[in-house]
Order: sequence, then C-alpha cells, then structure tokens
Amino acid sequence: MTVETIQAEILGLSPGERAKLIDVLWDSLSSPETRSREAAWAEESERRIDAVDAGALPARDAGHVFADLRRELRK
Repeated sequence: MTVETIQAEILGLSPGERAKLIDVLWDSLSSPETRSREAAWAEESERRIDAVDAGALPARDAGHVFADLRRELRK
C-alpha cells in the first residue's frame, strides 16, 4: 500500500474520523512524557473552561488584552 493510496482513503473519511486518525497518528509519534503532559493540559484546560462558565474565573476579551499590552509597550 502506498502513501498515495492511504491518503486517498483518508480523504474519504468524515471530518470526525479524520480527527480521530490525527490523534492516533500523533500518539504513535509522541513519547509517554509528551502524552502525559498533553493529558494534564487537557484536564487543566477543561477545569479552566468550567471555571469561566461558572463565573468563578474572570475572563477578558482578547481585543482589550492586546490593546492594554500595546499601551504598556509604548511606555
């Protein structure tokens, strides 16, 4: 089987199936340490999303954050 044949098969998959395949391929190339860090970050990001959704963690619009940074850098 050639890469071109595999590519043609992959492009016939649904977007969700291709996303799952990306995860499988990425995991096959990643070290256990990398997978552990990625899992820890996924947990942390979910925790932060939940906190923002619950109103327990304040959030600012990115446009305001960047405007503040630009202002600070001009000083």
